[in-house]
Parts: sequence; structure tokens; C-alpha cells
Amino acid sequence: SGCTGLTSITIPNSVTSLEIYCFKGCTGLTSITIPNSVTSLGNSCFNGCTGLTSIAIPNSLTSLGGYCFRGCTGLTSITIPNSVTSLGDYCFEDCSGLTNIKMESSTPPSTSYWFWPFSGCSSLTTVYVPKGAKEAYNVEPWNSYEIVEMENTSIAAAPTVDSQKASAPVYGLNGRRVGTADAMDALPKGVYIVNGKKVMK
Repeated sequence: SGCTGLTSITIPNSVTSLEIYCFKGCTGLTSITIPNSVTSLGNSCFNGCTGLTSIAIPNSLTSLGGYCFRGCTGLTSITIPNSVTSLGDYCFEDCSGLTNIKMESSTPPSTSYWFWPFSGCSSLTTVYVPKGAKEAYNVEPWNSYEIVEMENTSIAAAPTVDSQKASAPVYGLNGRRVGTADAMDALPKGVYIVNGKKVMK
């Protein structure tokens, strides 16, 4: 907590949970790898990590603690795996750079209406959901955003970029072409579609 000079960290597979305040205020942290052994994130564990630009939430996680990503203004997009069944109070509050959320579950996770996890996310406009799940998310306050269905949100078996043909077109999850496989270094971290398959950069 408060280690402002920390820029990256890899958590070993022996860790099963990240407790409260463990990385709170680590403003220099730009990336973090959370292993599949972790099942829960404690309250405020990444609160105020303003330098964090991306984070991969593993499929092992079942819950995100209250305020766990509060004030992470560098995040622009986040994918919530279908293993997550509950979002803690204000867990993404004031993530002002967040423009979209990708939900892998067809059923909205348990949240508090009064302590809405995305409160203060002034740039948030779009929630991507699995195909056929739009009606399930058409409830307050999810329906205050644009709900867009995706064909498939599973990335568990995503191939690496190296397995793709270099000239293959690359598409974003919204179906828009963003480049070719041989130029993916220029694209931001995230999930893309190459040759009809999901690729994580």
C-alpha cells in the first residue's frame, strides 16, 4: 500500500486472495498479472492506482471487493469474467477513463443499486454482453448505458498472436476492423478477433 515507485508485479500461483488495501495508492503501477489461483479481491486492494491502464481479471475470481478499483482513472476498458457473481460497493467508482465494460456472464452479477459499482464513471457509455443476454441486462441501472450483444465473449482458449497469419485482418470485439496481425504491436492491450478466433494481447 502506497508504494508509488512500484511499476509492475507478478503474483505467484500460491496466492489465493489479495487482501484489503494491499496495493492501494500504488500510483506508479501500470500493469499487474493476477494468477488463476486468486479467487477474491479484498476491499480497496487497487484503490487509487491511477497509473493502471489494463488488468486481466482471471476466471477464478468470484467476487470483487468494495472500492477495489476505485479511482483507477487510467483504465479505459474492463472485462468481467463469467465466474464473477458479485461486484462490491463502488468497486469501479470514479474510474473516469472507463468507456466500456465487457461482461462474459449472461446473468448480471449481484450488485448494490445504492452503491453502484460504476458510480462516477463519467465516460462509460457501453456495456458489452453475450449474445442473447441483452434482455437480462435491460434493468436499472445497467440500462442507463448502451447494451450491445457480442457473438462470443469466452477467451479461455484464446490462441496467441504468433499462431495467426501475419496478414490476417484484426477486428475489435465490436466487429470493427482495427488492423492486421503483423501490426498488432501498435494496438492497445485487449482482446481481438483474428481468423475468427479470440486473441488476447
